[in-house]
Amino acid sequence: MHRPEMKLVFQFLRYGIAGAGAVMIYSVVYLLFAGLVFAKGYAVFAVAPAFLLSLAASFLLHSRWTFRAHGTRDGGLGQPLRFTLVQAGGFALNSLFTYIVTVPLGGANWLALIPCVLITPVATFAAQRVWVFA
Repeated sequence: MHRPEMKLVFQFLRYGIAGAGAVMIYSVVYLLFAGLVFAKGYAVFAVAPAFLLSLAASFLLHSRWTFRAHGTRDGGLGQPLRFTLVQAGGFALNSLFTYIVTVPLGGANWLALIPCVLITPVATFAAQRVWVFA
């Protein structure tokens, strides 16, 4: 179990579990704000608080659990800023996938989830491992 490839597999599994937790936080906050705070038709404004809270939770989970035994922690704002940039890149990637699948290709909304779930987590994991928590 101390082999480098096994450490990477377990790190990726922790990444998935922590990511699922962040997705749950995002979903709950989004639904609460969209349903209780903002008027009907203004649900898009619920994205910002949901994204910010899930981003904070995600950083804590990944820095203290997923990548706890990997790399260093700089203690300043650099690491949280790099983490935010990587997550913003994942957000942009998912937006691009969703647009391409649903608009030019005319696919069903659920089809956009396939590249979002299969490609974006691998890309953000790699970026976090080599840039954020290196």
